[in-house]
Parts: sequence; structure tokens; C-alpha cells
Amino acid sequence: MSGIIARETQQLTQDAIVPLFELDCRRYGEGFLRFCLEPVNGGPAVFNGYQYQPMPIKAEGFSWSGQGAAARPMLTITAMDLAFLSLVLSADDLIGVPVVRRRTYRKHLDDGSDPDPEAMFPEDHYVIERKQAQNRTTITFELSVDMDQEGKKVPARQVLRTCTHRYRWWDGSQYRYEGVTCPYAGTGEWGPSGSAAAPGDDKCGKGLSDCRLRFGQNGVLPTRAFPGVGRV
Repeated sequence: MSGIIARETQQLTQDAIVPLFELDCRRYGEGFLRFCLEPVNGGPAVFNGYQYQPMPIKAEGFSWSGQGAAARPMLTITAMDLAFLSLVLSADDLIGVPVVRRRTYRKHLDDGSDPDPEAMFPEDHYVIERKQAQNRTTITFELSVDMDQEGKKVPARQVLRTCTHRYRWWDGSQYRYEGVTCPYAGTGEWGPSGSAAAPGDDKCGKGLSDCRLRFGQNGVLPTRAFPGVGRV
């Protein structure tokens, strides 16, 4: 929790808290989907330069008790948005997609009286565990805490220095993504050595440097490699 938020939570009168949700759908070529519960001044909420589109969302079970099993919140989203519904149907019900919940006071949004992108409550990190229910109007997802490993088997996968993602492939006219697990769908193309490649010759070298070429030096890297394993 930022120092600003910590001080403001002790005040007798507080500004409205605005929950913001971010779904990381890059593995399906959709980038980040950002939603807020209701319109802000008739439009999207804007925080730290990012727009969170208003969408009917019902969020339940996000409280922490410190005892027993970790929370399994439910996120109910409208099924009337055809673009989102199409993504859910084509992307295995979004199972495994990371979800971040951010919360800040209304005044700290970019158009607020005291805009501050660092004034946030602690971020909550989840993944979509399963699609719990769906009807004509809504879709309900069950979330699990990102660190919740109950029921997981160890080892889950082999520890290797090279990435085990399945990378996109060229069919002679375009890149194909069937059976692909790497979320990269950009226009940059490089060979296994890291040098620029001709159109259609993009092949990942499966190293950390290859991941940085595609997602940026300071970006979130989706690598499945364990680069330090050889140094243990």
C-alpha cells in the first residue's frame, strides 16, 4: 500500500474507492483488457494513462481472512459484449489468464482532483481457474490466488534453461497460432541468433534475450525458461 493511501485510510472522511480490473490476454493476441465497474464522468476510468472501459461486472469474495484456504473470488461479466464473448469461446474460457485488481481513490484517477498513479491499495493478483457459469446475459469466472498451489503436482514441468513455449510458425503466407503457447503476436521478426529476420523467418532462440527482443527490456516476460538453473 502506498504511503498516501495508508494515510488517507485513517481519515474520518474518504473519497470513493474505484476498483479497476486488468486481464492479461496477450497469449491470445488481445493484449490487456481493462475494465471498471461503472462509468466515470460518463466514460472510461483513466489511471496511469490507461483506460479502463466501463462494463457491468460483479466482483465477489475478494476479502482475505488469513485462515483456512485462500480466497476464490467470483467475477461475473456481461455476456452481451460480443467481442468479449467471442474471445471467451475461442480462448478455452480464458482459463489461466492472469487477472489484476487495482483500487484507488476517485481523486487519484488521471482526471481527479489529485491525480497520482502511485496512490494505490496493494494489487491483488489472480488467475482464472475455471468458468463457473454462463447464461444468455452473464459469464461467471472463479479466480484463484496467483500463489495458490493447492492440488498442484510437483514438478509441474521440467526445469530447463531454454524456454519451452511453442512459438508461432509460418505457413507460407502468414503466421499461424494453432497449438501455440507463446503470446507473442507482434510485427518484429528475428532469427534464433537474435539478428533481424526476413518476413516469414521469425524463429525464437528460446533464450531470455530473445524474449526481451519481443517484449521489451523492461517488459513482463512470459518465458518458461529458468535462466539461472545452470548457476546453482
